[in-house]
Amino acid sequence: MVKIIKNNKSMQFENPIVETKYSLNSRYKNFMKENRDILVFDLGAKIPIFSHYISKKTNIEHWMAKGFLVSHLTNITNAYKQFDARILERMLIDEAEKVQRISKGSVLTNQYLNYCIDNAIINNDTIQVECNSSVRFLTNPYYDFTKEEYNNRKNIISKIRNKYIGNLKAKDTNKLIYDCISDHNCSLGQITKKSLSDSSKLSLGTINNYLKSYPVLNVHFNEVRGLSASEKQLARKRYNNALKLLKTA
Repeated sequence: MVKIIKNNKSMQFENPIVETKYSLNSRYKNFMKENRDILVFDLGAKIPIFSHYISKKTNIEHWMAKGFLVSHLTNITNAYKQFDARILERMLIDEAEKVQRISKGSVLTNQYLNYCIDNAIINNDTIQVECNSSVRFLTNPYYDFTKEEYNNRKNIISKIRNKYIGNLKAKDTNKLIYDCISDHNCSLGQITKKSLSDSSKLSLGTINNYLKSYPVLNVHFNEVRGLSASEKQLARKRYNNALKLLKTA
């Protein structure tokens, strides 16, 4: 697991710096280089970021193309203002050309693109950029893929993330059920799977699955069930146990 490290760079800006996937990758660059054998890193929680991603399926009407371009480039230059100007300029050129391709009509000329790029660079600390996405995992760009892995890298990364999230959810659910069993008020009667389902707000099917899959939970449940049973229920249990012994004798 990767801990979030505070950025101690002494940069003075009028508006606050927003996190981006690029800034996170830059922050953990050395750590990821040192751990080339690890493909996916967990940041420990979803980190709010600004993403300038535009879907290839996006269509921009001609009448809004200029306004969209100016806004898009201004957000980018303000979101990445702490980085080298050459990196920022390359990013602005790529994004301007992308907007030009997906915009309808021909209002975005090359000359207008250059004007907007220059203007965006000048206004690189004029607005406060809002986060519009989040990221929980970082993919290590320095990971040494085998040839087979590289061809299937997207599926491999997706499986690793999904398995990790699934394990976290299972751990949280296990703890929730254990805590609900421990917190059962015996004065309200014997604990049952139905009452455990109600107190945990989990389905009865989930309760059954976890009690079957995790022996510690099942033992804990049976212990509390015995402690929370009434005298009448205990007497009935003793009678049934004795009856079983007579049948097997």
